[in-house]
Amino acid sequence: MPSPRYFLRHFVPFTGYPYTGAPAACNLCGCAESVVVAESDRRLKVLRSIACTQCGLIRTDPMPTPDELAAYYATAYRADYQLAFAGGPPPHHVKRSGREAAFRADLLGPKLVPGARLLDFGSGSGEFLAAARAKGCDVVGVEPGRDYAAFARKTYGVEVLDDADDATFAPGSFDVISTHHVLEHLRDPAEVMERLARWLKPDGRLYAAVPNMAATGKPPHERFHFAHVHGYVRETFDLLARRAGLVPDEAYWREDTTVVYRKTDAPVGALAVPGLAQRLAEDLRPMAPGAYLASGAWIWPMVRRNAKAVRDTFR
Repeated sequence: MPSPRYFLRHFVPFTGYPYTGAPAACNLCGCAESVVVAESDRRLKVLRSIACTQCGLIRTDPMPTPDELAAYYATAYRADYQLAFAGGPPPHHVKRSGREAAFRADLLGPKLVPGARLLDFGSGSGEFLAAARAKGCDVVGVEPGRDYAAFARKTYGVEVLDDADDATFAPGSFDVISTHHVLEHLRDPAEVMERLARWLKPDGRLYAAVPNMAATGKPPHERFHFAHVHGYVRETFDLLARRAGLVPDEAYWREDTTVVYRKTDAPVGALAVPGLAQRLAEDLRPMAPGAYLASGAWIWPMVRRNAKAVRDTFR
């Protein structure tokens, strides 16, 4: 168990995170060149984020090692990210997840038919699995967070695995695969997207969603977080899918980085978006943490997050 000092260092502003990390090339295109986008995150902590000069994919620099990320998720992530300090998901998370699950089930309605086989990769507390099963689907989840996986099994009676690889599922196993706000947390999202594409049937659909780094109405500080080791905009998210042999299905609604993809046999082409990195560096660079704190601009986002958590808990 890490010391209290380790835990506190994830929350004290103007300090770095307790990790060393290592430099890494772009996970999407392999380019090693980059531009700096930000030097701090939404906790006003020191965190360097860079964008690949070839494709524009944003990543943490240096990249946390697998062991460092595992330590963070085991000790600080749930408290930092979801106000869950012990055990399973808090009520506000379950209610919020339930609303999102209903939206996702409605969006994917044409594919969620009785007998369809569905995988939710990063199934959390299980609300989407329950919603898809209610439509007659045969569902399975993958969720490494043991408390949340246990909650899903106990509350909804769904099957949830701790992990999965190509030995777990054969190619073409699923009619629908869903991964909601997972790929931003992964050190190797390109490999995971390719794996999900392999598990998808030729006529299957993949729902994928990540936070949109270019979303408007949000201060730059709000876009960066230690848990998000990769950051996407519309162009880079579609490139990640394109590398895996997937393209957006225009028959489904999308909102930038919330997309339903289908398979394609078309050649991949160049994994590049000229000029995107420089544009992101200009548009997303936050003001200095001290100036941000003095401005008071952080007060409203904090109030909004806390009010939303309270509202979701009691309504």
